[in-house]
Amino acid sequence: MEDRLIAYRRRRERTQEYKEAAAKGCYSLIIIVAGLVLLRPMMVSQMLGLASAYTGAGLLEESMRQCDKALLIDNGSGEAWRQSARIYKVRGDREMAYGAYQEAVRTDVSNRTAHLELAMMYIEDERHQLAIPYLEQVRRLGPDPTAGYGRARGFYHRASLELLIQCYEKVGDPAKLEVVLKEARIFYPDYIRAASSSSQPTETPADGS
Repeated sequence: MEDRLIAYRRRRERTQEYKEAAAKGCYSLIIIVAGLVLLRPMMVSQMLGLASAYTGAGLLEESMRQCDKALLIDNGSGEAWRQSARIYKVRGDREMAYGAYQEAVRTDVSNRTAHLELAMMYIEDERHQLAIPYLEQVRRLGPDPTAGYGRARGFYHRASLELLIQCYEKVGDPAKLEVVLKEARIFYPDYIRAASSSSQPTETPADGS
């Protein structure tokens, strides 16, 4: 009887030890996961910074490798998709560029640069109707309050208005054309442009603006 009691106590002690070890393991795992969640944005940002630098140096393969790494960590990074799209476009692979831009605007509806660049691709391909929704999104977002002052703050908003004027002229929608022209004059008093003008922005600000 005494032996059975001793065996029971030992078994209970071992069970308690197992529970304590499992609890410590869970706490450690929680700490590791929390650390990764907190570090993930920093890691993605660092990779995209390298990708941008590589692109600027003409090292497209290295740049794409950094974008792929960033997307492995965060597949919902709109900026990683946008930078990938730029690389595909430079390579001449417009189908892949369109796909990457679509992911960029889907995962980040506030990414003005991605919306504008995708719209400009459609315009380059004479697909003005398809460009309109993306330009309207930039228009709805308005001037970028995080871009400081001057030209940078209003660049995307003003560019969207200019391109919308061009698109509505092309598709023949005078009512919406007039609305956009009115908004352009309100936001940018120095805005002087004939309704028949077909010019468009030649470039977007550098990454990070």
